[in-house]
Amino acid sequence: MTEQTALSGALLPEVRMDIEQARVSRAAWVTASPTGSDGKTLLFHLRPGKLGDRRRRIPLDWSHSADQRSELRIVTLGGFRVEGPHGPIGGEWLSQRPGQLLKYIVTERHNMAAGDRIAEALWPEAGPSESRSRLRYYVHMLRERIEPDRARRSPSRFVLARGGGYSLDTTRVWVDADVFEREAQVGLAAFAQGSIEPAAAHLRDALRLYQGRFLADDLYEDWVLDERERLHELAGRTLRVSVEIEVQRGDLEAAADHARRLTEMEPFDTDVQKIFIDLCLKRGRRSEAFRRYAVLRKRMLTSFGQEPDFDLAEMESRVSFGSP
Repeated sequence: MTEQTALSGALLPEVRMDIEQARVSRAAWVTASPTGSDGKTLLFHLRPGKLGDRRRRIPLDWSHSADQRSELRIVTLGGFRVEGPHGPIGGEWLSQRPGQLLKYIVTERHNMAAGDRIAEALWPEAGPSESRSRLRYYVHMLRERIEPDRARRSPSRFVLARGGGYSLDTTRVWVDADVFEREAQVGLAAFAQGSIEPAAAHLRDALRLYQGRFLADDLYEDWVLDERERLHELAGRTLRVSVEIEVQRGDLEAAADHARRLTEMEPFDTDVQKIFIDLCLKRGRRSEAFRRYAVLRKRMLTSFGQEPDFDLAEMESRVSFGSP
């Protein structure tokens, strides 16, 4: 991995490694990226894996980027779009059962989604036998939509079936949420190591992808909630660190842009609102700071019956005297 990372000069896709040591078997997902300005300093990011994870391992042919290898592209952040080699794959099916099935499998893209769980989520009113029939039918319909050129009875390239469950072949399918997560995690890890410039570059790429909440059009589907909140929390950490980086650089305008976006994501988080108001004051935007505080105060009183937990006049006084 070290050699491939140094040769590619770019973030490498995540790969699972099984580790055998002292009669103990473990697994980890590993991502590697160059971080130094000379391209010779490498950063490895590991997260726990599971032995026997059925998601196919990424081949160790990293001479091309993951984007170039992908035959299907799925956008999930802020909206939902599907693109094939010849352009967008749109139509009413995206909001119908085949589209809902694809969204469910994308949400569970790092696991083999059990057929009975899919059926319970999408057809809770149907009995077991009818649910299985519906699932097989709509899996067929989904494959027809995203693989119109697939030969009859040939295996699907994108939606894999195994043991009564279904999964997305992430070696062939590009999902914006996965790229966002990799870039964000590498950027946060680089920042923790003190590599500011590489961290800023990775975090910038991550935020470029995060155009809104995961599957934002499906706000009330229970099976989306955990993944949506997980990615939303990661986006929040990415923005907070991006604010800190720009403050360290002395670029208060860029810091304020990140902070403004963070306030839109977290309208009731007083710590977030305080960060942006503080940046307004430091940039000499006193009127904007007062307007922001007034809106926050009204929102807090209306929703919770309490004042914000910080005082604007005290903040202004600290900024005037150059206190941190």
